[in-house]
Amino acid sequence: MNAERASSLFWLAVGLVSLYGSSLLGLGTFHEPGSGFLPFMAGSFICAMAIVVFLQSFLRGKGIQGKISTLWSGVNWQRSLIIVLAILGFILALEKLGFFLTGFLLMFLLFKWVEKLSWTKAIFIPGLVLGLTYLIFDVFLKATLPRGLLGF
Repeated sequence: MNAERASSLFWLAVGLVSLYGSSLLGLGTFHEPGSGFLPFMAGSFICAMAIVVFLQSFLRGKGIQGKISTLWSGVNWQRSLIIVLAILGFILALEKLGFFLTGFLLMFLLFKWVEKLSWTKAIFIPGLVLGLTYLIFDVFLKATLPRGLLGF
């Protein structure tokens, strides 16, 4: 089995699990969506894209398709591990430190040490993104984001 077919079947399974889980949450109506509406829409999109990729894998020439064994060749495992650990740290520290502090630390780590950006960009970009996030969610939408120990 080639890499495109295998990955599309994986994402189809992820989408189906999302559809099932979101249906348990309740979909609501179009005018009054339930808590499972958005995950259901995301799962539907994932399933549709997986089916498209799966069908396209049959239409392409055999020389273009890669084998599963070549899918993982050349992967920088150290970089991948840093990203996974950083996101795990973000998840674990979110409630205690708050959204803005943990979000800044995550983005700073990714920009400075994973992407090797300059100090100026590694500080400016997360500050700008989190400032816009604050305006959109806290000021305009009045949404509650985890404040953490420092209160922001």
